[in-house]
Amino acid sequence: METNDFTRTMLDRADKAFSHETEQRQRAVSDMKFAFVAGHQWDAHLTKKRRNRPCYEFNRIRQMIRRVTGQQLQNKPQIKARPVEDGDIETAEVINGLIRNIEANSGAENAYDTAFQWSCGGGFGVLRVVTEYESDYTFNQCLKIKSVNDPTTVYCDPSAKEFDRSDANFWFITDKVSRAEFKRRWPKAEVVDFKGPANSGLQRGWWDQDDVRIAEYWYKEPAKKQIYLLNDGTVVSAEEFDPIADEAAATGLQIKDRREVDTHIVKSVLVSGMGPLEEPTEWPGSCIPIVPQWGDLITVDGRQIYSGMTRFGRDAQTVHNFELSTLIEVVAKLPNSPLKATPKMIEGLKSYYERLGYDDPPVLLYNADPDAPGGSPQREPMAQFPAALANLSAMATEEMKATLGIYDASLGAKSNETSGRAIIARQNEGETSNFVYIDNQVKAIKRIGEILVDAIPRVYDAERSIRILGEDGGEKFIRVNRVTLDEQTGQQIVINDLSRGKYDISVTVGKSFDTARMEVAEAAQAMVGTPGPFGLMAQYLLLQNLDVPGLDEFKKAARKVLVAQGLLEAGDGDQPPAPPPPNPKDMASAENQAAQALLNRAKAEGQQIENTLQTMAIGMPQPPPDQPFDAMPTDQPPQGGFFVPEAPEPGGFPG
Repeated sequence: METNDFTRTMLDRADKAFSHETEQRQRAVSDMKFAFVAGHQWDAHLTKKRRNRPCYEFNRIRQMIRRVTGQQLQNKPQIKARPVEDGDIETAEVINGLIRNIEANSGAENAYDTAFQWSCGGGFGVLRVVTEYESDYTFNQCLKIKSVNDPTTVYCDPSAKEFDRSDANFWFITDKVSRAEFKRRWPKAEVVDFKGPANSGLQRGWWDQDDVRIAEYWYKEPAKKQIYLLNDGTVVSAEEFDPIADEAAATGLQIKDRREVDTHIVKSVLVSGMGPLEEPTEWPGSCIPIVPQWGDLITVDGRQIYSGMTRFGRDAQTVHNFELSTLIEVVAKLPNSPLKATPKMIEGLKSYYERLGYDDPPVLLYNADPDAPGGSPQREPMAQFPAALANLSAMATEEMKATLGIYDASLGAKSNETSGRAIIARQNEGETSNFVYIDNQVKAIKRIGEILVDAIPRVYDAERSIRILGEDGGEKFIRVNRVTLDEQTGQQIVINDLSRGKYDISVTVGKSFDTARMEVAEAAQAMVGTPGPFGLMAQYLLLQNLDVPGLDEFKKAARKVLVAQGLLEAGDGDQPPAPPPPNPKDMASAENQAAQALLNRAKAEGQQIENTLQTMAIGMPQPPPDQPFDAMPTDQPPQGGFFVPEAPEPGGFPG
């Protein structure tokens, strides 16, 4: 595309985006000033009508908005990636830890809080993701989540229809620089403002003649992409597969089918009213990394309208200010009711009587009037207290609470409820009525998570060491995309391959880790006095959740004791617990069993001897019934016993 065509298209898109939401942006800015900037709760018409009469502001709506934003501050959102298809749990944990590290390094809490405040006060906020070099001495890039302090400087494609505007073809983020800074950064560029209708339709006083308006222009450039279907069912892009085609063929992977698809490339460039100021850069992802965070968004007659809490509470707040200001004015005048006097009495004393309500002089001067002998200036009776004004102001306050869905109990006032459950139920009424703001924040951060997961494999693509964080804030350094040799297959494999698999994104909203730890410590403290092992475990749990310096060694010692007692499983570096001492009952039972075994063995041996004797007796002659067993004839042994050697035969020893 030629530069002129590019500039023409860019300016045409800018005009459409600027004119699309001019009125809504004006109202969003007015709502934010009404709620958070002093001096903006009286419009010019009312102020002019009251002239020099007091115009006080009693800003209740700010506190009600702070109630919702305070709830958000206590319940931090957490992005979680879950593996689908060929994704694995270990890689998902690495990605989750990397996302936590990105949030920590970016100060993402500030971005989330700023967008949420704008969505509650003005109706919409903006979040964005950028890439930066890790330091001035490296070529490694990293992802960061950035704040958009003024979302009214961000403009989206008016044709986008998705809630998160993921289908937008372009975005603009406008900014201002001084003319001197503009000439320093782009000495060859012509100093021309990035033109828009009446300074974005907001008539901002800070767009003065000394500044030059520029814009960050994000757009999708159409492109063609070829994809392959491999014989194992895997679908890959030609860009990914072609460099490793030979290695894949050696393992049996072949291209089964191929086709060309329409896709796009995301690019960004800085522009002025005359065109690009720099060369376009390609974003390492398929999504424009800008996300709107809506307050209350509805569609009426085909037009999307957004608003915050301020929009429908303004009238009640205005009435409250008007009635209280009038009430204060009336009450202030009650002690100084008008004086009744004749013209002669105050003749020549005009300036004195004009200051009478302020100076409170000790002496009242007046002229004697011959037509009113003995007369003097007298005050009229004091007017009654205007109860109607006070009642109307109270009604306006109640209407404000009803309009915003936040009542006294939610604001910390004491109510009729006495039980903890009833108090929590009353407070939850306000939280439920404004939960749409929390829910829309979850949707916006979910989209941020999708953008991060889409870009992480392309930003963290080389072998490098990265820091990942656990849910408790504990850090660990690992190497990603590390190529090593599989000893079993002899093939190269990639350890912690961030490009492997697909992942769904979910966002959970809950108490911060520190708050949850405090609650666990309180629960453990309540169980410390429990007798037995549960009390010991409660004491250890309390130690683990106390944030007190100098407890590390004590925690280690307590762990050793519990491991030795078998109440905790032994981990790396822990001595396994000693075997428990034998139970006396078990020992007595074992001894009885051993004695019984010996007795049974003796009985068995005795029975065996008896059986042997009976067997030997079978071959021996039995005595007659009337003859005892010891009277039977037996072979008498030779004299000297059976072992006396026999006499040699005649003739001597055999030779």
